[in-house]
Amino acid sequence: MNDTKVETLWNKHYILVLTINLLNAFSFYMVATILSKYLVGIGTTITMAGFIVGLFSITSLFCRPFSGIMADRLSNVTLLKWSNILMCVGLLGFMVTKNIPLLIVFRIINGIGFAFGGTCQMALGARYIPKDKMGEGVGYLGLGMVVGSAVAPGAGLAIADAVGMEITFIAAAALTLAAFFSLFFFREEKKPFEAKKIRFRDIFATEALPYTYVAGMFSFTNGIIASYLVMYADELGITGISIYYTVYAVVLFLVRPFSGKLMDKKGIRVTVLPGLVITAAAMLALGAARSLPLILATAAIRALGQGAAQPALQAGCINQVGKARSGVATSTYYLGGDICQGFGPMIGGAIVGCFTGISGYVAVFALCAVLLLAAAVYFWIYTGKNKNAGKGED
Repeated sequence: MNDTKVETLWNKHYILVLTINLLNAFSFYMVATILSKYLVGIGTTITMAGFIVGLFSITSLFCRPFSGIMADRLSNVTLLKWSNILMCVGLLGFMVTKNIPLLIVFRIINGIGFAFGGTCQMALGARYIPKDKMGEGVGYLGLGMVVGSAVAPGAGLAIADAVGMEITFIAAAALTLAAFFSLFFFREEKKPFEAKKIRFRDIFATEALPYTYVAGMFSFTNGIIASYLVMYADELGITGISIYYTVYAVVLFLVRPFSGKLMDKKGIRVTVLPGLVITAAAMLALGAARSLPLILATAAIRALGQGAAQPALQAGCINQVGKARSGVATSTYYLGGDICQGFGPMIGGAIVGCFTGISGYVAVFALCAVLLLAAAVYFWIYTGKNKNAGKGED
């Protein structure tokens, strides 16, 4: 399957991968909004609830290198089937026990399934994207998470309020089962098992590092927004801040496909460099905003910049490393995001704690802008020295 040749982007297998991506995204985001509340409701402490929820990201971080090499050496179809089974088991496990050690086990199981699923979806999808449409194809593949983040939290809360949180877990698990059965429309990939020695390049793609670093600055920013935007709004006395995420998701949904097409036609610099600068400007503007309309305007600007750059970075990463190693390329790319999104809130919390009032939040948003601009300078130099950056090999 490594040498799959496709002439058109909208082939049936690519559409199936999009469907699976959307089902998994909805499953994840339906539960993400209610899990902490559910855990506290069944008797765990807030601290323990936060620990259990956070295990998801930690599990993903440790799974990334292994998911990459397995995606390249084993059948992505088989791996995706198992990842959906693990996600289903993890979700249903929350319904059958209130024992904290078991809840931790089920959260880890769910995290392992999700981590492998993300890598394998991208690796499988890349095989059905024409080389000259990689940017556009990756852009559409990312829309599942965008739509999920915009719609699924509300759906999960609505189900929980109407019929109980346990039913939300069942609904989320049912979506993973739907994704599992969708995989039977693929032929199993014939990858003969070889007892190859595992080399460093099999678990980590050094060619992907420039893209990992730049994408990591976006993830750092995402972690800051997720952790401190609500508190910033509270400090300003602004209500209704949750609409920020809806505005961001809608604009991101509109921008991503077009940015991918532009990258395919004009090159990676045309989307990534402006995207970094625009996102940095949005973060500086957020620190200066003192009303909800202005904050929402920064959400749209940030989505414009991030939506332009991220699909191009991921497509360029896969092109640079090559389709045959798309699994390790994807896992290396995501690894930077896992690290930066994890450490972002920690660093942000330390900075906010050094100031009083809104000053700490302004400083953290400014730090994001500085890091994004530094990434822009780095990527401008890197692509200037490497004229084929993002094009890679066939």
